[in-house]
Amino acid sequence: MADEPNEYSSDDESETRPAVFVTTREPIRLAVSRLEDPRAPESSALGAYIDGRLVARCAMPPEAIERLVALKLFEEPIPIGLFAYEEAPGLQCRLFALVPRDALEEAAHEHEPWKASVPSYESSASDSGDDESGPDAPYETILLGHIVRFEKDRKHPDDLAAEAVDVLQKILTGGDALRDADKRAIDDLLDSL
Repeated sequence: MADEPNEYSSDDESETRPAVFVTTREPIRLAVSRLEDPRAPESSALGAYIDGRLVARCAMPPEAIERLVALKLFEEPIPIGLFAYEEAPGLQCRLFALVPRDALEEAAHEHEPWKASVPSYESSASDSGDDESGPDAPYETILLGHIVRFEKDRKHPDDLAAEAVDVLQKILTGGDALRDADKRAIDDLLDSL
């Protein structure tokens, strides 16, 4: 499922660029765990797997990884989303797990029961009529990793939504593009030096 391209503000507030967010139509069985990666100090990398295949990695504090794994939010299939925008060296993407908000809140209350007695900002906002979460936003996003598709590898250079859908499909199904992604990324970066 693809959203229409929207404007995305970059770090430079004066510059906006088209962006799109696409999601899987059906929930996906996804596993997450700490990833031993020599590039991430102190075992601070999270690995995301589909069918035992590493599809994304993300650096985060070890305590956050432990908490995320302990919450067991990935025991049931969940939707996956990809946020994409065009920026050198091609298409910049962020892969997200879309975790049901109520499951995240329940898991948080199980691990920190005292939170049930503390009013949250979200419930205060909904009481005041400013609820942006509501039925239109039943998910919280958890960043799984960053993905870059180089300009020369783009399949749909004139259609941002189609390109994002293609990247998400490659992530879900694997394929040559993903298997060689690390090697190609390193080769391309070395060529540009």
